[in-house]
Amino acid sequence: MQNKTFPLARALLLGFFALPLSATAETDTADVLAAMKSATTFMSETVAVRGGYVWVVSDDLERRWGEVPARPSQVWLQGGTERVGHVMLDAWEATADEAYLDAARRAADAIVYGQTPEGGWHYFIDFDPAGIEDWYTNTASQFRWGYEEYRHYYGNATFDDQVTPDAAGFLLRYYAATLDPAYRTPLFKALDFVIEAQYPNGIWPQRYPLRYDYAHDGFPDYTSYFTLNDGATQAAAELLLDAWAVFGDSRYLEAATRAAEGLIAIQGPEGQGVWAEQYGPDGRPAAARTHEPAGYVVRESLDTLRLLARFYLLTGDERYLAPADRAIAWFERINRESAERRYPRPRYWAPGSNDPVYVVRTDRRSPEGYGLYTWTSDPAKTNCDGRPCRGDGKPFIDVDAVRAALAEIRAQKSPGARAAYLDQMLAEARVHTPRDPESVEDIIAALDERGAWVTGGLAVNDPNMESGSDVKPTITGISTRVFVDRLSTLIKALNDAEGE
Repeated sequence: MQNKTFPLARALLLGFFALPLSATAETDTADVLAAMKSATTFMSETVAVRGGYVWVVSDDLERRWGEVPARPSQVWLQGGTERVGHVMLDAWEATADEAYLDAARRAADAIVYGQTPEGGWHYFIDFDPAGIEDWYTNTASQFRWGYEEYRHYYGNATFDDQVTPDAAGFLLRYYAATLDPAYRTPLFKALDFVIEAQYPNGIWPQRYPLRYDYAHDGFPDYTSYFTLNDGATQAAAELLLDAWAVFGDSRYLEAATRAAEGLIAIQGPEGQGVWAEQYGPDGRPAAARTHEPAGYVVRESLDTLRLLARFYLLTGDERYLAPADRAIAWFERINRESAERRYPRPRYWAPGSNDPVYVVRTDRRSPEGYGLYTWTSDPAKTNCDGRPCRGDGKPFIDVDAVRAALAEIRAQKSPGARAAYLDQMLAEARVHTPRDPESVEDIIAALDERGAWVTGGLAVNDPNMESGSDVKPTITGISTRVFVDRLSTLIKALNDAEGE
């Protein structure tokens, strides 16, 4: 029987949102199927490059962007190629149409091509690798602000933005669905790579094999630090748990368990019982890029609680939920202190003092010409339309909802209840839910004669279009995210209609 309160836990603790998107009586199933096929044909045959995808393509198909401007020979991960691969598998499972499986296979082929010799992945895959270093020099590194990971080409793989775990996770799903032996070797190579990259304390670096050769702006090379930022460690551990569930190999469970134990070990002290984005060799919160000071953060703390909750459901061991009490105490603390002091919303809180830490642009540049930041805990030195920023007094996080979500998870006492709850949690987490839900009718009507969903106001990161402000330039074009969101809505409409 479905647990009717679970969406609360999922929405607030696990970061997913259940939205009721289904076809109305006015929408014919045949129209949904036709729209799905038209959009998929355009994306897979016209927009894709050798089965892979970037994030945004201009309407005339002449310009392409991933996280940064892309070469014609490049495709992207980070929610690009692997996310399209997943939605193609979703469509195949909903329709049994082999065209979707073929598109998923081509995405898998692109990902396999881009696998590093060691077994991981970089942010992008380039089918003309001879031009990568020149592209780094003349394009990717030219941002005045941020994107420091594109200033230097390491040639290794990254766990940042869940790149390697997500690529391997798609191969895991594709292989489990098809048992195609062509993907078995790259999949196991990837899983072995993830285990090899793990530090003895259970945490993962941002990049692997380890490199230390790009110190800049007075900072050491941060890519070997113990990294939680953007889900690096949490996603690697989740991948290994998924692989253990499929293959039953105890190595995967053991490595994931080391990660959980390592995260418990580096939890902050009393009064700051949460987690930072990365930790230095001494195990303390550390700065990374020039816009990432050492500090405790909300997002990665919730990611960690999610992983630990999964371990509780697997084992019934209360130790995995024990860190939540100190984390909740900190959530309450930042809510209280921000309301009392009316400081604006920061991303970081300083270890020890728990002061907010703001990252503020200056008018200074580094010797290489990059814009420099300053870190401050003084809201008067922040800038909101030319004036010092001031907080609105609203809570940073809904602590009551987080507490309720954890209580619900903790209430699953018997092995059977925990297993059923975890199965439901993972099944719902696999369902892609659009950030900006639209009606089925509007989605179908938005297709142009090519089968393209053309969208205006698409934000892109492009140093040639920088304005000096925090506002990203926008274009009109084809968005991979919009395609995935809309195709997911149509798939849900089909599934809902079938269940009626």
